[in-house]
Amino acid sequence: MPRPCTMPPAMALLLCLAVLSSGGGCEGRRDDERATLLDIRGQFNYNSSLDWNSTATDCCRWEGVSCSSRTARVTGLDLSMLHGIASSTGLLNTTMFLPLQELQDLSLSGLKIQGCTPGAGFEVWSKLHRLKVLDLSYNGKLMESDVPSLVAISSLRSLFLNGNDFKLSIMKVDTLDIGNNDIKGTIPTDICNMRDLQVLYLSDNLLFGEIPSCMQNLTSLRILGLSENNRLIVKFPSLIFAKLTSLEKLSLVNNSLEGVLSLSSLQNHRQLTKLELASSGNNFHVQTENPATNLPAQIQVLVLRNCNLNGNSGIIPSFLLHQHKLEFVDMSNNNLSGNFPSWLIENNVNLSHLVLGSNSFAGPLLPSKVHTGLQWLDASSNRLSILPVDINTTLPNLSYISLSGNSYKGNFPSSFSYMNSLQYLELSYNNFLDDIAAAFVGNMLNIIGLKLSGNHFCGSFSPNILLPAVKHLLLSDNEIAGKIPEKLCDSLILMTFDASNNKLTGLLPTCISALSELAILNLRGNSLAGSIPSEGNNIYTMDLQENQFSGVLPKLIGKSFPKLKVLLLKGNMFEGTVPNDICSLKYLRLLDLSHNRLSGQLPLCMNIMGSDDSLFDFQPGFGTFPVLFNVIGLPDQEEFMTKGRQDNYRGNILNYMTGLDFSSNQLKGSIHESIGGMKWLRALNFSENKFDGSIPQSLSNLSDLESLDLSHNNLAGQIPSELVALQSLAVFSVAYNNLSGPTPGTRGQFLTFDQSSYEGNPYLCGPPLKKSCSVTPSIPELEENVEEDDKVGYIILFGCSAMFYMVGFWTSLGVLYFKTSWRWSWFSVVDRFGDYVLVKFFVFTKKIRSTN
Repeated sequence: MPRPCTMPPAMALLLCLAVLSSGGGCEGRRDDERATLLDIRGQFNYNSSLDWNSTATDCCRWEGVSCSSRTARVTGLDLSMLHGIASSTGLLNTTMFLPLQELQDLSLSGLKIQGCTPGAGFEVWSKLHRLKVLDLSYNGKLMESDVPSLVAISSLRSLFLNGNDFKLSIMKVDTLDIGNNDIKGTIPTDICNMRDLQVLYLSDNLLFGEIPSCMQNLTSLRILGLSENNRLIVKFPSLIFAKLTSLEKLSLVNNSLEGVLSLSSLQNHRQLTKLELASSGNNFHVQTENPATNLPAQIQVLVLRNCNLNGNSGIIPSFLLHQHKLEFVDMSNNNLSGNFPSWLIENNVNLSHLVLGSNSFAGPLLPSKVHTGLQWLDASSNRLSILPVDINTTLPNLSYISLSGNSYKGNFPSSFSYMNSLQYLELSYNNFLDDIAAAFVGNMLNIIGLKLSGNHFCGSFSPNILLPAVKHLLLSDNEIAGKIPEKLCDSLILMTFDASNNKLTGLLPTCISALSELAILNLRGNSLAGSIPSEGNNIYTMDLQENQFSGVLPKLIGKSFPKLKVLLLKGNMFEGTVPNDICSLKYLRLLDLSHNRLSGQLPLCMNIMGSDDSLFDFQPGFGTFPVLFNVIGLPDQEEFMTKGRQDNYRGNILNYMTGLDFSSNQLKGSIHESIGGMKWLRALNFSENKFDGSIPQSLSNLSDLESLDLSHNNLAGQIPSELVALQSLAVFSVAYNNLSGPTPGTRGQFLTFDQSSYEGNPYLCGPPLKKSCSVTPSIPELEENVEEDDKVGYIILFGCSAMFYMVGFWTSLGVLYFKTSWRWSWFSVVDRFGDYVLVKFFVFTKKIRSTN
């Protein structure tokens, strides 16, 4: 009799604990959340459109419910699928949601909610400390008295109230701040009836249309912020702002400003201390000199960015000569000219930020006397050429300096090395010519960001380089040679290292893999060799193309680089197969492995690669400097081949550009149908490989695809007619394959492609090719069969010939062996003709020699 299966008590206990701890989302200790969800459902007229099974143990699988993969608690609840179904009472019991303490995203759109139950308004949800997104749109009759309580939910980042009929005029408040909420729509006109309003912030939303002219009635308004609504139209001249004479702060940054604003219209604004104007277009002009304006107010914050100041005449506003309390000045991108206005620094002892980039200033930079208050100086993209040697003593407390894009030349200014407060230094795209080691001499211990790109720095790194505080080191487009020093790894908080397009050689220091904060590694265009870093837990951009790296790709590349978003290894000497683990790069957006020596087949799992775009945007965060990405000029561009050309993708476009490039390798096998699952792709290049089989129909699922290159392979069969569904396709090539049948050239985007997209496929027919499909062409598959038949015929022919030859040869020998008379006759014939042939041969050779 077989023994029953037994296990030790300790193992049984562990197994029980494992089973209990791995229970589904609402099992066991999650019963409270399941009960809460069922109670919430009971508030609405339930029908089958919300299929929640009260007996199911795992509520995380219910429609509209999202849970944390870590804690299995409910993080998202979407009831919008009940659109048009009224709640049973018309009132929402907000307290029912409180057990969902990890709730982050709540959608109650279109449920005909009229308000909240008495004594429990929306302010109750202030206890949901993680609630970030709340959608109450399209409820129609949402009670106005409940709307103000939404302000109490301090954790909210996105609030959707569009499609409701509530009137803001019912809100008897003096401060209304609903900025940064992604509110979409026009500014409601009933806001004009809020006569007590003193502070109004609508910045950082999705507002569009024109500002209501009735806003001129808000005469008590002291602070008005409408910035960062780039479709919000503000037309000048405008009576709105002229009549709001109580204004102290006016912010219209990155709006769609139009017309001409004369600052003379603000002469009655005696309390004005903050004026921010920056247009998102080029149809806005600020006039300060005609007539000449002398504002009575003492401005503290002045932003006139991209305002075509005085018609781009180059004239600096003269009213600034009378301003003495300025703290922040930004007049960048206005084509201002003349000598650099150092008098602005001299006249304003409290000035801390001066931004005058993208103008045409020349002359000396420094004021005539020491200024200890200035912390931020941006004079980039001007015509400055004289670099002060005593900047460290005249402006001793500068923490940020940008002088990029000027005409400075010569050696690296040593005075920068002795500025104790300096944290960010940008001298890129000038004509400095010096040994790179000179840039790191002196006191650079506090430097956080250093950008010296686009100069003529040469030489090699000092082996004792010391930058303990550096986070961003950008040295691209210089002439730096030698090796990357191991000492660089002592910069433990390094986030960005860009030394692309230099003359670096040798191996990468293995310690780079230990830089836990490293996010951007760009070393393209050098002569580095060896293997790539073995790991990088925080790296999301790695550009090592056009070097001499070799070997195989890391077998566990997905686990070694879990956050990788951009991987560019083009133009190296990698060999071997593409590892299956590359499929686990779930955040990947750009992958370029072209021009290597890769072989074998592509992994079948590639459809799951790049499946998650939730990690982060391309731009990283930089602590207390939210605009640093734009100011310090981090490497916000990458090169990628698409649409038949090598393009640079910059900044935010990297959040949208996606592509795979495996061209110019030795890959083989079929292109698997699973590739159609990569719906995020915009560019796909498999050209110049050895792929065979047919073109997968699933490529038609890539609705965003803009570039598809399958040329120079061994693909056969017909071009799938389903590809005409690719409405965004701009570049298409299947040239030089073995394709047959009609082209899709009469429909959709395929009408725009010429013969070059199909050349090298003699069995294709139809537009734009000259070959008509009216006569059925020979099909390559049939020819292949004929060729196979010919091969078999040749084998049979040669085999039979060899067999008959061998039979005849051995038969002849047998006859000669057994027939003595025949043998002597054969030998005599051979002797007679042999002698004759030999005589003729010697006579012929003698004639040849005599003629020579």
